[in-house]
Amino acid sequence: MSTTPSMRQDLGYDSIYCIEGYVCKGGNVRLLKRFDTDWYVFAENDEGTDYIPVGTSVSRPTYQDVDKMLDDKGITLKYARDMGFAPKL
Repeated sequence: MSTTPSMRQDLGYDSIYCIEGYVCKGGNVRLLKRFDTDWYVFAENDEGTDYIPVGTSVSRPTYQDVDKMLDDKGITLKYARDMGFAPKL
C-alpha cells in the first residue's frame, strides 16, 4: 500500500529528508527540510545554475511566507528581471 505524506504524518511518522519545489514570482523555489533542522528556502538564480538562500522557518512555510521572504530579500518578479526592469539574481 502506498501512503501520502499527510497519511504518514497522521500515523505519527516524520519525514527524514524532504525537498519540495514550486514557482513563486515566476521563479523556481525549493524548500528543504531535514529531520533535525528548520525548513530552508532557496530561490533559483536566473541562469538556472545555482540556488540563493532566501530564509528559514521552524514550520513548513506557506506560499505567502515564501513570497514575503522573496520580498524581504528584494527578489522581484522573474519577468521584470528578464526584461531588465529589475536586477538579475
